[in-house]
Amino acid sequence: MASAFQIMGAEWLVFALGICLIGIVALVFGALWMYRDAQTRRMDATVWVVLLVVATLLAGIIGFVIVLVIYLVVRESHPIGGGMPMVYGPYGPPPATVMPAACPVCGRPMTWYPQYQRWYCPSCGAYR
Repeated sequence: MASAFQIMGAEWLVFALGICLIGIVALVFGALWMYRDAQTRRMDATVWVVLLVVATLLAGIIGFVIVLVIYLVVRESHPIGGGMPMVYGPYGPPPATVMPAACPVCGRPMTWYPQYQRWYCPSCGAYR
């Protein structure tokens, strides 16, 4: 005959296994979503998934949530398709075109030289 302690222990074991199963399913779906989203944003998807799994194994649900929040913050600077936002690096807005100025002496168009930060009049042969 089973004692009350044996029956109670079996129920807790089933409950604990159920919670573990729910956690594993959540981890798998979270990792799949993160991998696909990181790939569409041309981020290193494998690193993010490994980081998520390791943090979940080491710290449980808190590690899962921390990595997920960090990923959601980082992904904001990576638009879908992998293009960089207009404010980063060589992908900034194109430089404004410089309209040729007229020479104050002869009235002909001058040429802008950015390295000297000055205008040059080819007909007068002088910087202005």
